[in-house]
Amino acid sequence: MTKSKTKSMTKESVIISQLQQDIINNSQKGFPLTKQPYKTIAEQLAQVNIVTNELRVFLAIDDLINQEVLSRVGPVFDHKKAGASTLAAIAVPTKDLDKIAGIVNQFEQVNHNYGREGSSGQQKYNLWFVVTASNMVALNNTLANIELLTGLAVLVLPMEASYHIDLAFSINVTGVESPTSNQEAMQLDTVNKNDCTRLTEIEKIALRSAIEKGLPASLLPYRLIAQQLALTEQQVLMQISHWQEEGLIRRFGLVIKHRKLGYDANAMVVWNIPNDDMDGIAQRLAKCAPVSLCYQRPRRLPDWPYNLFCMIHGTDKNLVLQQISQITEQLGLELIEKDILFSFKAYKQHGARYSKADSSTQYPSDKKQGQAHG
Repeated sequence: MTKSKTKSMTKESVIISQLQQDIINNSQKGFPLTKQPYKTIAEQLAQVNIVTNELRVFLAIDDLINQEVLSRVGPVFDHKKAGASTLAAIAVPTKDLDKIAGIVNQFEQVNHNYGREGSSGQQKYNLWFVVTASNMVALNNTLANIELLTGLAVLVLPMEASYHIDLAFSINVTGVESPTSNQEAMQLDTVNKNDCTRLTEIEKIALRSAIEKGLPASLLPYRLIAQQLALTEQQVLMQISHWQEEGLIRRFGLVIKHRKLGYDANAMVVWNIPNDDMDGIAQRLAKCAPVSLCYQRPRRLPDWPYNLFCMIHGTDKNLVLQQISQITEQLGLELIEKDILFSFKAYKQHGARYSKADSSTQYPSDKKQGQAHG
């Protein structure tokens, strides 16, 4: 397989090899639960005639992490099963946006934070972030503290219904399409379950905390986690597999920062759908190829009339607008009120944190936060 590279598409994008693109397109889901996962990935790639080996795969992924193309290799949790979560927004005077975003970023419970602008030019909510916590009390305390420290009201928009959530979409930044193997078909390494002691609740909490930020940089990541937690490697593998089966882990694999790969024309389309038409329209919208996310959130009248959200990621703003126009026409939504909020700056992006101890009076830490690109 050639190692051709592509030039930077935006000032934020980076250059990746063909092998790295192939790995991304084959390992966003179903990261192997095997003792040597990078060897397993190499074997999967061989099935589609991509010749590589365990060490090359590991080094390619490690380089993607160092370049901040990947936020982590690990789990994406189901928010409702893992704890409490909400999308939130603040209407910030333009001159204060970076300052207020910096205050919001200091909260460990905030895992995504973007500046967005509406297509109408009348949209006052321009700072959008996601807050996660172990429970609703901790979540509400965080939101209250954000309001206290910023001096601004927070628009709180928890998810009410999910119609489609899948940020694991294929990329092509090299100009060469990546062949894909059936990466989700990989089974857990054969094990005698009778020899695998179940984890206690304390051990489960420790394991969740260990993998939330991603697997350690090691050819044998599960063994390393097991050693750190005084567990067996097989216990770690079995528990992660069980969490996937029960839906606590929605996706396990490479988590990309799309802006780093030139996907910076990212539109959050918000619709004011009549309540009786919600399910029908949302289900059809969720099936449209460009849509990576589709979910219902509450209206907050009079300031926020929209109740259906969908995300479309792209490398060109005009192309994304064209896709939105085509979807609107195909589904007959021309008369439905909507707005299109493009992200113009990514202030923060990392995996959700649920297992960290919460406090009813928790304030931001002094730990410096770096800018992320999502």
